[in-house]
Amino acid sequence: GEDGVIQGALETLGLPYTGSGVAGSALGMDKYRCKLLWCGLGLPTPPFAMLRGEQDLAAAAALGFPLMIKPVHEGSSIGMTRVEDAAGLHAAWRAAADYDREVMAERWVTGSEFTVAILGDEALPAIRLETPHLFYDYDAKYHADTTSYHCPAGLAEDQEMRLRELARAAFKAVGASGWGRVDILVNQDDEPFLIEVNTVPGMTSHSLVPMAARANGVDFDRLVWRILELGMGQR
Repeated sequence: GEDGVIQGALETLGLPYTGSGVAGSALGMDKYRCKLLWCGLGLPTPPFAMLRGEQDLAAAAALGFPLMIKPVHEGSSIGMTRVEDAAGLHAAWRAAADYDREVMAERWVTGSEFTVAILGDEALPAIRLETPHLFYDYDAKYHADTTSYHCPAGLAEDQEMRLRELARAAFKAVGASGWGRVDILVNQDDEPFLIEVNTVPGMTSHSLVPMAARANGVDFDRLVWRILELGMGQR
């Protein structure tokens, strides 16, 4: 339900729904074209390359190591591998290609990971993620007891506002609307880089959007009502 297909069907049937429309949903699910759009608008994102086959592995290596190899249209870190050198590229590409015909390489950013929830036109308080895993992978997201979430994120006010404004700009750029999340990595020189947009993030009482809303004084029931109001107002 994240790639715009269901949204298009609902539009055709004249039925209202919450969240992003067809274009915003499709772009949000397409990591490669989303990043092309950000680059065109001058928004910061790590260097990347499309890997359509083995012939493109040299282009990935040219980005510099370490690299993240990932399926273009998957979520939840499925099919993602961190690659340390050229010897690991082929296996990582094959692992990602098992999930998607389109695979991309992205230069690894060493630093801190944040996610910023969007509600309407507002960016909610940033959440800082910490995991002992090599990166915030599927297990760290859904199974591990060792993943920590910090909200407030412990940033200086100007750093917090910079991440929020960047998230709002990235969300708006892809045509997303209503509510969602933007993932950002901040390197050791305090430079932020956009990673991806999630237009249908988790909405259990323990998910990250409700966590950010609570930090902003919005409880779970009010959050759900607000998302519904935004959906009805858009359509």
